[in-house]
Amino acid sequence: GIGRRTEQGVVTTSLGRIQPHHLIILERMGRTYDVVILGATGFTGQLASEYMARVYPIGKSNVRWALAARSKPKLQSLADRLGTEKPVDLLICDVTDLEALERVVASTSVVVNYAGTPFIDKALPVVELCAKLGTHYCDITGEIPLHRASYDQFHKAAKASGAIVLHGVGFDSVPSDIGAFLAAKAMRERHGCGSVRITGYLTDSSGGVSGGTIATVLDLIKKGVKVPGAKEASALGAYPLDPLGGVGGPDTRDFALPGYDSLGKMWTAPFVMAAVNGPVVRKSNALSSYSYGKGCKYNEVMGVPSLFSASILTLGLALFGLVLLLPPLRALCFALRLLPLPGEGPSRKQQEAGSFKLDVYAQGEKEGVVAKAHVHSGTAGDPGYKATALMSMECALALALQRDACAAEGGVLTTATALGEVLVARLNKAGMDIGIDAA
Repeated sequence: GIGRRTEQGVVTTSLGRIQPHHLIILERMGRTYDVVILGATGFTGQLASEYMARVYPIGKSNVRWALAARSKPKLQSLADRLGTEKPVDLLICDVTDLEALERVVASTSVVVNYAGTPFIDKALPVVELCAKLGTHYCDITGEIPLHRASYDQFHKAAKASGAIVLHGVGFDSVPSDIGAFLAAKAMRERHGCGSVRITGYLTDSSGGVSGGTIATVLDLIKKGVKVPGAKEASALGAYPLDPLGGVGGPDTRDFALPGYDSLGKMWTAPFVMAAVNGPVVRKSNALSSYSYGKGCKYNEVMGVPSLFSASILTLGLALFGLVLLLPPLRALCFALRLLPLPGEGPSRKQQEAGSFKLDVYAQGEKEGVVAKAHVHSGTAGDPGYKATALMSMECALALALQRDACAAEGGVLTTATALGEVLVARLNKAGMDIGIDAA
């Protein structure tokens, strides 16, 4: 391998700064790690590290993984708490230190990145190095401007090197992306046609929100179009992630008014993450040469018992948006501890007890035909954190261990187009419940 352990238990590398001509040498030597968890000491990074220690423990599993973060004391404390049979390698790396970052990226097959809050000012240099060195990349951000900027700047380089770059490999947006993929697949296989509409219904969700997520939203609100990729994404309307060759489509918005949905046969309310998940699903359709349907609409809602429930949820969502937009209200909520601060999040009890159920319906191009898929959390835990840690690590492991079964070409892709059935199988094995429903 290219790494060595020091007496302090911290891995350093002996190659120095990696140049493009070293790629052949790296390929011949192989990578030291299958996966490096970057930002391991953050809220979700710790959960991901715990998942790996529990399911793929060092010394008992053949998966080679390491932890990376900028603080050696915090890394060491995390490693001690994990209690693996053999010590986990620790890599000291600040994402602003490009030489250290390049050594880390060169040492592994996959970087899974949790160093955000927000990701927009930290992730792009990591993506750039991964695209350059042929290292696969995953992160958990739903920051649409970052997705756009990453594709525009690094898709060609990633395709050339074979690196697969995946953003949003947690609750944003794996369930939506995989659910739509399966529903569209069932429509093709069972009815021999595309879909004119696919809708995701979140019928159950319990958990909490972290201070990091709140801080990221506030940062995007504050910076607006100054954020890399924001102007380009905004210009594309409901298709902000359309790839090269994308032709847009019939969707005009992601926000849905409360009402009764005839396809799912239920009352619905707007879902706060629809504006993140919708563009990802539409990108998957475009990347798959519109296999879902050339004019396929996609939307995402919360499924609720009654119009009253839908109205209350819509009002609550509006009030939450008002709190975030108005500094005095926001400051009051932080002061009263109604909103979490960065580094804070759901309790262990909330993470364990949390769950989600996303049911996805596809309406066919042929009259009267419907296909349905489901993505349920199973034993994965709360959607935003414990389940996100599981989903993101299994995405990374699919790339590290089953690359030949994934997308043939590299690039800034989506979980559906890059991983597809490989990810479905891994997530089901990990305790989730995902599949196509009976006709």
